Amino acid sequence: MSSFHFPEKTQPPQVAALNLPPNTSCVLLKKQSISVEPKPLPILQPDGVLVKVMATDECFPFRWSRICGSDLHNYLAGGVGGRPVTEPLVMGHESAGEVIAVGDRVTTHKVGDRVAVEPGLPCRRCINCKNGRMNICTDQHYCGAPGSVGSLSRYFALPADMAPHVPAHVSWDEAGCIQPLAIGVQIGKRVDLRAHQTVAIFGCGPIGLIAGAVAHAYSARRIIACDINPSRVEFARKYISPLTGKPIFDHVFVNTKLSDKPVKQGAPPHPQGSDPTPAGVADGDAGEVEDHEQTPGDIKWTHAQARAAEFLEQAGLAGEGGVDRVIEASGAEDCGLIGVAIAKQGATYIAVGLGHVETSIFPMIAVTAKELDVKGITRYTASCFPNAIDMLARGVVDVKPLITKKYTLGESRDAFEAVRSGREIKVIIRNQE
Repeated sequence: MSSFHFPEKTQPPQVAALNLPPNTSCVLLKKQSISVEPKPLPILQPDGVLVKVMATDECFPFRWSRICGSDLHNYLAGGVGGRPVTEPLVMGHESAGEVIAVGDRVTTHKVGDRVAVEPGLPCRRCINCKNGRMNICTDQHYCGAPGSVGSLSRYFALPADMAPHVPAHVSWDEAGCIQPLAIGVQIGKRVDLRAHQTVAIFGCGPIGLIAGAVAHAYSARRIIACDINPSRVEFARKYISPLTGKPIFDHVFVNTKLSDKPVKQGAPPHPQGSDPTPAGVADGDAGEVEDHEQTPGDIKWTHAQARAAEFLEQAGLAGEGGVDRVIEASGAEDCGLIGVAIAKQGATYIAVGLGHVETSIFPMIAVTAKELDVKGITRYTASCFPNAIDMLARGVVDVKPLITKKYTLGESRDAFEAVRSGREIKVIIRNQE
């Protein structure tokens, strides 16, 4: 990370005058080893704010593959994305708090302001930043990632423009969930969510649930979802809209692993009229064993088509040829296959979930034949935090039901173990307790 974001190496007098207590922090020492201990107080920069962190959110986004977000992955595996933790690392990146000091050049914030922490600090100089894609900055500083400092501590310093204001009526627990909601907003942008569309979401963890809530706020006509975990399916079925007082998801299905057994000769894979694969696909009749030897991927694809047809039939969408938008938030290979199968011609498919393997079987012939737009996503872009805060402020998205457990900073290890168990949706750590 370029050092130009942090030119000052000594605390300004307005911070020294506060005589703050130790900056207790949650530190990852190595794989599955956490220590809650004091760390140096971050240096307030002239363009920055010093925040007393009030709440930090930890979640288990991708239930199917049992792979979580970066914090838990760092905890479980000692690294994430090919970047191992080689020295003690302060964790956390989904936080909010109160401004207790402002840099000399700051005019937008004052002491006492309630703010969220935008964890991704771009260099603002690379070609991606200059093209407006700061989420894929080539020299980015990201809270809780190796080589940076996370926000799971009592105090955190950051540039003032990365600390958007949070309205007073939004609770600290809700404010700690702004970052994952910003991811949901970015999903909506990338998948081009529009009113009156049909949406299928794979994975009922926090990201899948939030994506559904955002789609509902965008006036999606029908939202269906699935998960391999029955308890998460039940949770999703009871996730109520603050706009209508009814469930956000119209149908939520318990998914199961796709079979690897070839389909018998002549067995129809789809209810009549519900085949989500368009005519002309050069893979023969998906319900019959071909003369040539079928690969394991071909066999799974056949079963994926049948599963997609079942979901469409039960959701009352069999006559529509599929859904307009597919949000794959599990990272599981099976869900990727079913997601392509359930997409109608010309639909958009977005890969959000992170699986535990680098490569997966993916039905490219169907992608081509259906002319699908297949996209990836990395975190969020510039407008997502303000939009997420606005959604919470107006009450069109409710994250409170997603918060299922709360811990103090001193109980950080217990919090990570609770997230690891998969029993909780979202865990909040209260940094000042």
